[in-house]
Amino acid sequence: MLKHFHFLAISAMICSAVSCNQIEPLQATSEQVEETQVTTRAYDDKSPTIAVYVETNDVNPLNAGDYKMSDGSTFIDIVELFASNIHKDGNGDPTLYLNDKLTNVLENGGAATYVAPLQEKGIKVLLTVLGDWQGIGVANMTDAQSTKFATILAYAVNKYGLDGIGFDDEYASYSGSLVSNSYAQIIKKLHALMPSDKLITVFDWGNTDQIDAEASACIDYAYHGYFGSYNTSSDITGMTTAKWSPLSLNLGNYNSTSSVQSYASRALENGYSILMCFNLRTRNDRDPLSVFQAISNGVYDGDEISCSNGNRARTAGSVASGYTITYEMAQ
Repeated sequence: MLKHFHFLAISAMICSAVSCNQIEPLQATSEQVEETQVTTRAYDDKSPTIAVYVETNDVNPLNAGDYKMSDGSTFIDIVELFASNIHKDGNGDPTLYLNDKLTNVLENGGAATYVAPLQEKGIKVLLTVLGDWQGIGVANMTDAQSTKFATILAYAVNKYGLDGIGFDDEYASYSGSLVSNSYAQIIKKLHALMPSDKLITVFDWGNTDQIDAEASACIDYAYHGYFGSYNTSSDITGMTTAKWSPLSLNLGNYNSTSSVQSYASRALENGYSILMCFNLRTRNDRDPLSVFQAISNGVYDGDEISCSNGNRARTAGSVASGYTITYEMAQ
């Protein structure tokens, strides 16, 4: 009975969800080492904002904090931990799964080791949510399931001291019919459950046409999914230039620095406020410094980007079973 009452209370709160600010819509066109002193700055005090995904399976997230502007502040503003997974319990309801490599990045003191140090430098740290061949994802949850999943995500943000959630609808292996408003409902409910300073991002790939204008207004940033190109068109209803990244780069691939600089400059001229890079590698694997410098040349008047390390080894170890967060845990 108590659980039923709690579920109803949460549902009532979400039904009276806060409204989100709207602005002009988008117009489509086509190891640890000793560190030097770092200047801490407030998030979002430069534009465009730089978001970078880190593959936690094989890269230490702390590497993202090693890239600096000439004043010592960090080049990267948002780190997306890639990725947690959507699983389901025996009743078919959603759960949040941290795989064997991600578990210790957040659990067992991991958040204090890998999240807090980035935040202390002024970087926002988000947890990306991804499908995992389970037949369930953000696009096929019932209303009750979307409430449960939003509750789980808000719980994870609070538990690990994160700055928000990033969505990426891939690899869900959907079975049966999709639920037309599922994605939008999850976003709106999550927005209502989190403090106002938390962020929601979306990788514009699978089923983002489910995201209506109300849900779009709850998104802080969205990134297009065609790496190495300049794209101003989004499937998300009501997306705006202030929230959209027209440039998405895969740092694990070769990137033409001249093209990167040109695209970045165009993004600045056209009023875009976010640029995204995926798959930060160690410098020994594929050094991103020249790409970051090309971005700076395009948007920060050529401010010199440096790196104090960038080769930190992955030290989180693994937990064979991973870690699962259920709705019951999140209540």
